[in-house]
Amino acid sequence: MKRFLAVSLLCILLALHLFTLGRAAHQRKTLPRNVDYSYVLPSPILKITALEFDGLASDFLFLQALVFEGSTFERKERPRVKEWEYRWMYNTLSASTDLDPYFFDPYYFGNANLTWEGNLIRETNTMLDKGSRYRDWDWMLPFYIGFNNFYFLQDNEKASEYLMEASKRPNSPSLLPTLAARLAYKGKKTENAVIFLQEIIKKTDDESTKKTYEKRLNALKGILFLERAVVAYQDRFKKPPEKLDELMTKDVIREIPQDPYGGEFYIDKDGSIKTTSNLR
Repeated sequence: MKRFLAVSLLCILLALHLFTLGRAAHQRKTLPRNVDYSYVLPSPILKITALEFDGLASDFLFLQALVFEGSTFERKERPRVKEWEYRWMYNTLSASTDLDPYFFDPYYFGNANLTWEGNLIRETNTMLDKGSRYRDWDWMLPFYIGFNNFYFLQDNEKASEYLMEASKRPNSPSLLPTLAARLAYKGKKTENAVIFLQEIIKKTDDESTKKTYEKRLNALKGILFLERAVVAYQDRFKKPPEKLDELMTKDVIREIPQDPYGGEFYIDKDGSIKTTSNLR
């Protein structure tokens, strides 16, 4: 009898528990996003509350940003991630690296997600610069800063400085000094960007991030191909083409490459190759 009562009680408790979980899940879905992801405690307070577990707290904050970013792929609306959410991700990753400035993953994840889509270039560079000071053996962090200054901020001088710093660190690619010298000259932005991304892909282990970089690389290769075709057209006909179709009708190229982001390449008013997609 006692055993029957115990089993019955357990079944009732289990049913109540499942009901409560269901209600909690439903209520959580009805909460606005900014209740969960609008605020990050300042780093000094986090350091106090973490006690001697700075590393564990840093891991938790990084995983929080990682899980949140992954959850946004279920969204159908565009933009997929809102501006304030990118800001929250930056604050979370910055706090994570304040707690453990030697932890590489937040820098890596932040640079891949906060620059291209989030447009938080200067903020990301500030975080990477912090990591570069602590991880003074790591050439990848100054390399990332160099790329961001070159590609997004168009500051070739500062980009060259960071590449030279990266080239002095152990196991850095031998091409870095040459690439730094190339940045001293204006122009060849797309060609240099292709070289940058090829090097980044070589050092990217995460398959999802690698696919993201490869997609961007393919888009830039398409632009570079068309830029060179325009130069060939000008050399042959002594005037620039007005539309990309002219490159095919004049047998300069056989076909126009596809933009992997779904846009269409075109010749802008200034003569540069642009795309209708959101590739920056």
